[in-house]
Amino acid sequence: MSEDFISDLNAFFCKNYSNFDLISSLPSYQPVTIAMLLRSGNRVTEGENAVNERRKLSYQPEKDKLLAEFKERFVDGSFTYSFRVAPVRERIASLFRRRSKGGALLMKTVRRYGEDVDAMPEKLGISAYVWKNVLRGYFLPEKVLLFKICLLLGLSREDGFALLRAFGAYYNLEDARDVVVRYLTDYRVFNREMIDRAFEEFKLNKIL
Repeated sequence: MSEDFISDLNAFFCKNYSNFDLISSLPSYQPVTIAMLLRSGNRVTEGENAVNERRKLSYQPEKDKLLAEFKERFVDGSFTYSFRVAPVRERIASLFRRRSKGGALLMKTVRRYGEDVDAMPEKLGISAYVWKNVLRGYFLPEKVLLFKICLLLGLSREDGFALLRAFGAYYNLEDARDVVVRYLTDYRVFNREMIDRAFEEFKLNKIL
């Protein structure tokens, strides 16, 4: 496997990861100064947003060293269940319909990418009962399940965003797992070996 893939992932992570509390706790982190802002070549016109942008790893003088420290210290605490029970009002509504608006989009997406809707539970590692109730709207998929679907189907960036949005989910760039998944989907890296390698690189709990 080409190391260019990991180098690209590292660069993407440094540019996008924004948990500044964790970043600033790294031993080699250098606090942002006015001098550092001026060296960027841009006028400081956006206040806190400009400062936060330059607090990211990609702007640090020793970004490679900092990234290595991050990987050494990072512990993945982002485990979530595959689904949660929908609010009472939505559960009542689900009793009178075959599928929710999000469920309809999910079915349409699965079919458009050439997969059998009925075969998805086994591929996702969930029961047919859970899958049926996700489609109906009785259960709401957690982000980890949506990420699984994106990676398994090889969804385009646009389709991935639409699916997340349909269930009120979004990429949180303060979460290392979200940043890695965002890289994989943005750059269409859907080879299972490469997905596993990306998760191993950042010591993330595998979701596939």
